[in-house]
Amino acid sequence: MAAAVASSVRVAAPACRGIVREGSGFGVGDGDLVVTIAHLVVGMEEPEVELADGRKLAAVTVAFDPDNDLAVLRVPGAGLRPLPLSEAAPDGTLGALLAWEAEGMPDPTPFLIDRPVTVRTEPVGGGDRIERPSWLLAADTEVGDSGAALVAELDGRITAVGVAWGASRRGGGGVAYATRAGAVKTLLDTSDLFQPAVLPECG
Repeated sequence: MAAAVASSVRVAAPACRGIVREGSGFGVGDGDLVVTIAHLVVGMEEPEVELADGRKLAAVTVAFDPDNDLAVLRVPGAGLRPLPLSEAAPDGTLGALLAWEAEGMPDPTPFLIDRPVTVRTEPVGGGDRIERPSWLLAADTEVGDSGAALVAELDGRITAVGVAWGASRRGGGGVAYATRAGAVKTLLDTSDLFQPAVLPECG
């Protein structure tokens, strides 16, 4: 778990209308790639990634998936220990959501997977409503937790099973959603991770 925490990052920068937005992310792939949430990076011309060791590095968005609310940043020199990905988590799986706190360090928050669900929502940037395969979670999430890895022990190793993206407006009180890790794998496999991605304009 300590290694998983060390692979977690904060993503922050001025975005639309100059408002500074911040969220969480985590290392994948070659260690210079960070997965975060797509709605966070809209309008960010120069994302900055803060690592657990205190470094702050410039990043470029290299993959963007508006339907699953996922983005991938390339952070040259980050050298993060990547988290393995797996969505083979049964209902009732317990784990930790690795979100960053205001104090400047990731703080593991407990979660429980209630069940897989399909959420009808708008894609990031607007458009017709789509269906997003997600996990329904029991977890107390806060603003800034979006993009955090959901890590759990599966088959004897710590793995990322999803990416937090929002709280339930209906349920509230400790109910949240996460995109399943399979969508992250697909995005990594189908993107040119060395070229800037095309992002929607500020609305």
